[in-house]
Amino acid sequence: MKRYIVFALAAVVATGTLITATARVSAQADAVKQIVSDCLAIQNAIMALHPIHVALIAGQWKVLSEGDYAVAEQTHKSITFADVYKQGNNYAWVHSHSFSESGKQTATQLCFRQADGSLERARQAATVPNLDAAGAEAAYYTPDGKVIQKTSLFEVNDPAIAKSVKELAFYQVLP
Repeated sequence: MKRYIVFALAAVVATGTLITATARVSAQADAVKQIVSDCLAIQNAIMALHPIHVALIAGQWKVLSEGDYAVAEQTHKSITFADVYKQGNNYAWVHSHSFSESGKQTATQLCFRQADGSLERARQAATVPNLDAAGAEAAYYTPDGKVIQKTSLFEVNDPAIAKSVKELAFYQVLP
């Protein structure tokens, strides 16, 4: 009889662990779906707007006019750009890309929560057009900056990632 009770308790504990793990995975999947929906809504809302162009020039971030941006964009060597979009009064979306000395491009896209300016999603790719492709690396974040889920090749130490809008390297120069 004791053997059956021990077995029953072990089954209950194992089932509880399984249910807890399943619930956690389901909650993560729901959180990611919500983030994808939120970021898509932000992207759709801002794409008709003109971004604020900033570039890292001679070690300092500077806001660029459309003309200056067009000229600087032709450089393709040792330069970093960011296009920053506002939704309402808040910065919500950042496309950044940089070129190495050899001309190799890397691109990062950040989507920020409107409620508190915390990072919701970051995407990485070799080029700006690839940021919107299915193969882009991605990570999804909680409001306190913890990763909920990420693709296997996502680079968590990417210097272009900021956990909040105010942590962006160029935040102080934004209008």
